[in-house]
Amino acid sequence: MSLAAKRHLSRVAALGCVICRRLGMSDTPAEIHHPRFAAGMAQRASDWLAIPACPEHHRGPRGIHGDRSVLRQIKCDEPALLADVIELLSRE
Repeated sequence: MSLAAKRHLSRVAALGCVICRRLGMSDTPAEIHHPRFAAGMAQRASDWLAIPACPEHHRGPRGIHGDRSVLRQIKCDEPALLADVIELLSRE
């Protein structure tokens, strides 16, 4: 991984969970999610398409890798979350 990609992932993680943001919570620590829409089934998406999600919304039972019900709750999908990330990063 390049130094630029590491810096980018650090900036993305520092945003906090974008799902929590949509739920009205802020400053939730996040880990990096690589969306599936941007890659094949056995491949990971580019680091440049990373989405920050807290452990619950990333790996929890209702999260992105769970039954995805939290995405239905906020009426959102991964491309919309990535758009949120891009907008937030552009404000920095």
